[in-house]
Amino acid sequence: MQTAAGGETKGLSKRVLASYGAPAFPLALVGLPMAVYLPAVYADPDGFGLTLGAVGLLLTLSRLTDVITDPVIGFLSDKLQTRWGRRKPFILIGTPIYALGIWLLFVPPIEFEPMDFLGFRFSSGYPYLFFTVTLVYLGATIKDLPYVAWGAELSQNYNERTLVTSWREGFAVAGSLLSAFTPALLLFAGYVKPTDAVFFLSVLMCIVMPIVVLNAVLVVPEYPVVLPKIKIPLKQSLSVVMSNKPYMRLIIIFVFSTLGAAMTNSLSFFFVKHVLLAGDLYGLYLAPYFLSQILAIPIWFALSRRVGKHRATMLAIGWYAIWSCFIPLIALAPDTWFDAFEIPLVLRFLPEHWHAAIVLRFEGMETGKFLFFIFVMCLKGSAIGALAALPAAMAADVIDLDTLKTGEKRAGAYFSIWSMTRKASYAVGITVGTGAAVIFGFDSLADPVNNPNSDASLLWLACLYSVVPAVFKFVAMPLLWNYPLTEAHLTDIQREIQSKSASSIMPKTG
Repeated sequence: MQTAAGGETKGLSKRVLASYGAPAFPLALVGLPMAVYLPAVYADPDGFGLTLGAVGLLLTLSRLTDVITDPVIGFLSDKLQTRWGRRKPFILIGTPIYALGIWLLFVPPIEFEPMDFLGFRFSSGYPYLFFTVTLVYLGATIKDLPYVAWGAELSQNYNERTLVTSWREGFAVAGSLLSAFTPALLLFAGYVKPTDAVFFLSVLMCIVMPIVVLNAVLVVPEYPVVLPKIKIPLKQSLSVVMSNKPYMRLIIIFVFSTLGAAMTNSLSFFFVKHVLLAGDLYGLYLAPYFLSQILAIPIWFALSRRVGKHRATMLAIGWYAIWSCFIPLIALAPDTWFDAFEIPLVLRFLPEHWHAAIVLRFEGMETGKFLFFIFVMCLKGSAIGALAALPAAMAADVIDLDTLKTGEKRAGAYFSIWSMTRKASYAVGITVGTGAAVIFGFDSLADPVNNPNSDASLLWLACLYSVVPAVFKFVAMPLLWNYPLTEAHLTDIQREIQSKSASSIMPKTG
């Protein structure tokens, strides 16, 4: 809630909430390819044919620049004063850089060829991947950090902050859903390669993103702040942030949760292709998985209002972990156990001509296990929205502790560390997941039917895809159990901030 010019307090309108959240939509269009398809595009025979372990390592190394750029951009966006605000100029600069990087990454203008360097011979795809991903991450840093900090400053209300992040996450999941449905639609049009899907999604992102970003800049207010006369240098600024104990709890929670998410995302295509032997059906899995996230977001939001954000997050982790444990069991079970879930049987209620077309499309495919897998993944995926939106809303709350201590509005500094740890832990998670799969004998370039991987390596792939990420998320449980920043505590903090602010501007008499 914000205070209008006349002193009357009012909430954010749906138009403002929607305009702020909308830029997350085109970002999610390519966010899914970046998270899920990128390893497949570069490390699959139907993509660019690079080795999985090297691709995972390069994705991690490309994140090293974020150690410098994230704190710098966060610090500058806190300090910058322009007629357009502190956050909006960065968003306008970062958007075209990000779009260019995505286009070069997924639609390379060159053919990859063998090259020699320092006596080593390797594909030119490896350095190309490193430099284009680094460009994407640079653009993302410039635009995303100020964007998230902007959202954290739109409201001071505990529950309305959750609403702001829910609108943003809702648009993000909607974009992910469209991104997920695109491969499914292309599948029926005869396009089954990962490179086909990312091409269409990259084109759509480059069209939509400039429109919604410009609308957000024009429609959503950026409330002016009065910066203190005493400037806190960057090093001391980050030191104050690191001393914020509730925030550091969230960082630890988010690091382990993101590690698990990165492992799941980077290995999902290979799990479906090599374990379930349904690589051509991968697009059909993504669509219902993300639809379950959208449908569950209002439920988790309502639960957080009743039990608090930290307890709702705990419940989401437990729900996620329960269904994760079923995935290796599905992988181990014989296909005959899932005959009742064969797509021709499940969809026999459809009109006869529709049913005949579907039977023809899936002729010769074992779809029972795959369809049961989708059912379990929808139950598991219903927790993902909560695990994204609720910690982000909690991060907005802890910034008030900093404001009480320093008198500044420094969301940029906080979300720069948040973003830096998210990117770093995600990149490490990719390396851990792909590297561990390779160590246990998995070969992404193997033919899953004619030259399959060993049973042991496929079982490890299933565990690295599901059980190990769930274990990482359980690290959050003890940190969330007695999380101190409840709604009542936050209200007291904000009341003290307002009291200090009022006393500092009260005119002296006598």
